[in-house]
Amino acid sequence: MSQVSTVFAVASAEVGYQAERAPGERPSGHQKYSGQVPGLEWSNYQPWCATWVSWVALKAGVPALYPRTASCSNGVDWFRSRGRFSAYPAIGAQVFYGPGGGTHTGIVYAFDANSIYTYEGNTSLTNDANGNKVMKRERRRRDAYVYGYGLPAFDGGITTADPDLKGRPGFTYQASASGPANSGSTNPTSPTRTVTVRAGQTITAIAAAAGISVAALLSLNPNVQDHPDQIHPGDSITLPAVPEGGQEPDPTPPPASPPASNSGAFPGTDQFGPGANNASVTKLGELLVQRGGARFYQQGPDPRWSEADRQAVKAFQESQGWRGSSADGLPGPQTWALLVNHQGHDIPAASSAKPSAVPAFPGASRFRPGAVNSHVTTLGQALVRHGYGQYYRQGPGPRWSESDRRAVQAFQHAQGWSESGADGYPGPLTWSRLMR
Repeated sequence: MSQVSTVFAVASAEVGYQAERAPGERPSGHQKYSGQVPGLEWSNYQPWCATWVSWVALKAGVPALYPRTASCSNGVDWFRSRGRFSAYPAIGAQVFYGPGGGTHTGIVYAFDANSIYTYEGNTSLTNDANGNKVMKRERRRRDAYVYGYGLPAFDGGITTADPDLKGRPGFTYQASASGPANSGSTNPTSPTRTVTVRAGQTITAIAAAAGISVAALLSLNPNVQDHPDQIHPGDSITLPAVPEGGQEPDPTPPPASPPASNSGAFPGTDQFGPGANNASVTKLGELLVQRGGARFYQQGPDPRWSEADRQAVKAFQESQGWRGSSADGLPGPQTWALLVNHQGHDIPAASSAKPSAVPAFPGASRFRPGAVNSHVTTLGQALVRHGYGQYYRQGPGPRWSESDRRAVQAFQHAQGWSESGADGYPGPLTWSRLMR
C-alpha cells in the first residue's frame, strides 16, 4: 500500500469519532489523539484539528511528512520552510483554513474544479474549527476560508492541481483527482451507464443531477480530467448505473441564461481566483471596466487575479440582483455570458462595495509570523489611528509581531466578533474597516 493510501486508510477509519466534553470543560473537550502523539500530550482540551493530522501521520508510518504540531500556523510555516506550500490542492495535502492558515486544518483526499474533499478532525457542519468530531467534508476550493495547502513529499510523488509544478520531479499535475483508496470516489468496476452531453451542459451539472461528486464522476471519465467543464454536445459521459428500481435523472437541461458567444466561451472556473495568472483574468477585468467597474482598479486590469477583480465581479453580480453564494465575486458561466454578451445590469455608480479610496486587501499571507512588508506597517498605522496604539512598545513597523496580532484582535473584538472571527489576523473586512 502506498504512503498516501495508508494515510487515507488511517484517516477514514476515524470518521465519526467524537471528542467528549464534560460540563464546565473547554469547548474542545478531551480526545484520544493528544496522548498518543509524543510531544503533544499537553494539547488535550485544546483545539485538536492539527493534533489529529499529526496523529494520522504517526499511525500511518509517515510522521516526517507532516508537521507534528497542535498549531495550524506552525504547520503552514513548516511546509513553507521546505518549499512545499501551494495555493492549489493535492492528493494527501494538508489544507489550512482561515487568516494565515491559522484557524483549522484537514487532509485532502480528492479535488475537482470547484471543490475539495477532506478528512478533518475537530469539525462539524455547524462549526468548522471546533466541532469536536472527525468528519468527511466538502468545501469550495475558492472560498476565502481556504488559505492554502502543504504538500507532503510522498515516496511515489504527489498529484497536484498546481500548474507551476507541472513536469517537475515528484509532482503529477491533474486539474481534478481522487485519492487511491478510501476517498469516497466511485468504484470504477461498479456497473456504469453512458449519457450523451447536450448543449449547455457541464460536468459539474451532470454530476449534481446524477447525485454524485464531481471527483467521483471524473474518476469514471479520465479523458476529461484536464478540462472538467469544457465538454461538448455529443460527447459521451460515463455515470454509475441506476440502482434497480431507481429512476434515471435527466442530466440537467441547458441553463436558462444565454450562453456566451463562440468567441467568448467561458474559460473555466480554474482560470479565476487566488493564485490565477492568465489572459482570462485580464479579459474579465476589461469586461468589468466596460460595465462600470473601473473604480475598483487602481492599476490594470492585468493577468494576476486580485481583490480588485473579486470586488468588481461581486458588484456586477449584486447589480443583477444576486445575493449570497450567487454573488461571491468569482465568475461562473452565467456571469461570464452576461459580461461578454453585454446583457444584464451594469455596475451602478453608487455601490456598497469597498470604495476605491480604500487600498485593496493585500492578502492574508502578508500578515503571518515571519512576514516583513510595507502592508504590515500600513496595518499598524491604521490600528494606531483607531486607538490601538497601546499594544506597540515601538513601531509599528514592517515586521509582523505579536503586538500587531493583539492590536488586530482587540479591534476585531470591538466590532463584536469572537472566536475565529477575532483571531488577530486581518481579513478583507477587518482591513476595509481599518482603512476607512
